[in-house]
Amino acid sequence: MKRYPRRSSQSAATAEPPSAPIDANSMLLYYEVVNFGSINRAAVQLDIPKATISRRLRGLEQHVGAVLLKRGARKLSMTSSGEALYQHCEKLLAAAEGARAAVTDLQAESSGKLQIATAMGLRSWVNRALASFALRYPQVELVVEETHRWIDVSEEPYDISIHLGPIRNERLPVRRLAQLERGLYASPGYLRGRIALRTAADLAAHSCIVLPQQLDDGLWRLPTSGEFIKPRARVSDIVLARELSLSGVGLAILPRALCASDVTQGKLVRVLADTWPIPPLVASATYLERRYLPLRIRALLEVIAAEFNSDGNRPMPGESCERASDLDHI
Repeated sequence: MKRYPRRSSQSAATAEPPSAPIDANSMLLYYEVVNFGSINRAAVQLDIPKATISRRLRGLEQHVGAVLLKRGARKLSMTSSGEALYQHCEKLLAAAEGARAAVTDLQAESSGKLQIATAMGLRSWVNRALASFALRYPQVELVVEETHRWIDVSEEPYDISIHLGPIRNERLPVRRLAQLERGLYASPGYLRGRIALRTAADLAAHSCIVLPQQLDDGLWRLPTSGEFIKPRARVSDIVLARELSLSGVGLAILPRALCASDVTQGKLVRVLADTWPIPPLVASATYLERRYLPLRIRALLEVIAAEFNSDGNRPMPGESCERASDLDHI
């Protein structure tokens, strides 16, 4: 009978896992030590203890499995293995410098991609601002989503999110764009033949088109009883509220600039302007980081703010960029 050699326990054992990646910092330290010509000089120039440098160099030699330096009494020189590693260190340093330069250029240039989320009710301002920005900065790729959701740029893949009303994440930097004056509007057809509106208490006898945020802010609370007005319609988009008001469905709280042309053309009428003051609505933008804000983001924020203010909205006082916790919640 033919006998086959028994497999040794060593050959049957599972292969050892690959070694850990080489420490790039140790490679760069080795590169600097060679350039300085001695560990002592490197320790002084780099402000690193001599013992730390020696320990890291020994660890690097152990990792690559070769002696890298000849440590003579007067002189430090490389072995052939050390020379080979030194060349790779040069390439590593060049790659790191290239990466830094690429990121710096991207920060400083008006190019690259911009992902933007914007609230539905800001369409008339944001669309004009995006068109102006796109023509001024043709090298920037714009990716825009119009949404009813509140977008947190720290959790979703957007560079800028443009909001109406309070900021929900107070850790984010915020650029306050404008204060939008608001009023109560209705079509002449709706008002014809109905109970005259003299005070806010008269709203109880009227059909009202409301947004959830307006209810949360207490805007539709009757001043006499403190109870909320029963809505005729609840909508999530201020543009839709305007369209329903134009169609004669009921009264709606709208930004003045959004319906200024409708008022001029006689399609909408402002009511209770003197007896029921409505606080302005803050339009603002959040972004991820204030310290390293790329030029393309800074430029877009300026264009959007200018577009808001061109409609006669009140510009926000004070500095342009701040923390969301500093924003007055209206």
